[in-house]
Amino acid sequence: MQQTPRVQLQDRLAKWMPSGAPQRRRPGPEAGGLQHARDLAARHAVFIVLVVMVAIFSGLSPSTFPTVGNWVAMVQSQAILLVLALGVTIPLRSGDFDLSIAATMGFAGAVIGVLTANHGVPTAAGIMIALTVGLVIGALHAVLIVGVGLDAFVTTLGTMTALGGLAFAVTNSFIITGLPDDLLEFSRHKIFRLPLSAFYGWSLAFVLWYVYEHTPVGRFLLFVGGNRDASRLAGLPVKRIRALAFISAAVISSFGGVLLVGTLGAVDPSVGPSFLLAPYAAAFLGATTIQPGRFNVWGTVLALYLIIVGITGLQLLGAQPWVTDLFTGSALVAALLFARFTRARSS
Repeated sequence: MQQTPRVQLQDRLAKWMPSGAPQRRRPGPEAGGLQHARDLAARHAVFIVLVVMVAIFSGLSPSTFPTVGNWVAMVQSQAILLVLALGVTIPLRSGDFDLSIAATMGFAGAVIGVLTANHGVPTAAGIMIALTVGLVIGALHAVLIVGVGLDAFVTTLGTMTALGGLAFAVTNSFIITGLPDDLLEFSRHKIFRLPLSAFYGWSLAFVLWYVYEHTPVGRFLLFVGGNRDASRLAGLPVKRIRALAFISAAVISSFGGVLLVGTLGAVDPSVGPSFLLAPYAAAFLGATTIQPGRFNVWGTVLALYLIIVGITGLQLLGAQPWVTDLFTGSALVAALLFARFTRARSS
């Protein structure tokens, strides 16, 4: 029976979909059981390390680390980074880099801060304008990278620098205070001792998980990131998918800017660059777990909390503030080494 075009497309995509290790001769029962155990350990390595770290720091700092107040503080401190880390997985999943996420967040935060504090713009309108800023930035990336064909890494590095300068321009290099109370409450309002910003991050995680795992768009992002030429031959709108990824990441980053100014209660134009490394470390470390080899939502969430648990535990033991950058950078390098080791084993 002749297949429909839709079925033919699905069959062709299945052939090009990244599938991990190449097929080998089926091992015996004992070898198969050992390999299954190894694969299971590798798939949940980040979770296992997280549990071990929690146990160690709880034993070393029993009066400070395993307390409700400490856990609330860790979750609250990572709420904005969670939003950025989830947003950056979208272009990464489609095979692109967006280094401007932190700068987009900083510029959008500067815009809403100046509008609401200095010009009396209502909070709702300010949020919409900030999200529109992200939309414009994402569209610019889509035109330059997808349309013109510029390199994503270099282009977003350039826009990152430009947006950092624009954040200083719109604030006149001053820290903006006097933000309206409803903007602060948008991020700070507590539910079960946790701020709304944390719930926004978790909600975004569930939305992206559903998109990645249960919609054609999520699968198409994966196909495009795995093999653009094959995806194009299969009839996928590769340019449209990549453009959508850049726009989505920028809008999510601008929403992070709204949460940032609401959480801080002020606009600091210099704060953006400090938010760049941790989201990428979480995304790459998360790609080594749950669904190894793929940028995925729950791996990213686990990796981000692993990083903050490590940093907080070390600081409670008396480590200096520079341990934050050291631990985050080391986590990123470890993720790359683990990914290379996994690929070498499977080849």
